[in-house]
Amino acid sequence: MKEKTDKMLTLVMLLLGVVCAVFAFFFALNVETNPQSGLFDIVFWILVAMIAISIVAALIFMFKSLAEKGKLVKFFIGLIAIVAVLFVLYLLSNGSDISAGMLDRYGATETTSKWIGAFCYLVYILVIGAACAIIYTEIAKSFKKK
Repeated sequence: MKEKTDKMLTLVMLLLGVVCAVFAFFFALNVETNPQSGLFDIVFWILVAMIAISIVAALIFMFKSLAEKGKLVKFFIGLIAIVAVLFVLYLLSNGSDISAGMLDRYGATETTSKWIGAFCYLVYILVIGAACAIIYTEIAKSFKKK
């Protein structure tokens, strides 16, 4: 029964993602052609509602799967580690990640630039880490089969 529920929730999440992508496409298409049309408001609010539903469903699905013993502790350890790395990256950022003209145009400060730089570096680290994990897993699988 649990496998059926998990498959059903996965399909629902996939469907919500596709619907959000379609509405985002129509929203972007409509903004470029006629930003003053009435369709802009309808598509925008449908898109916001679908994204909110997707976020709530993802959180429910995540906490449902983390409810097993020990998984929630590992999740919070990982979350704390990411926040700690983000804080260190913020301290290491120099605040010149965005040009002065951009900062003036958007009313941002050097602190905002430091946060942007820290998040950029965090994304780089996470992407490289995920790629390394995928490569390691594939290499380990190929040696186990023989």
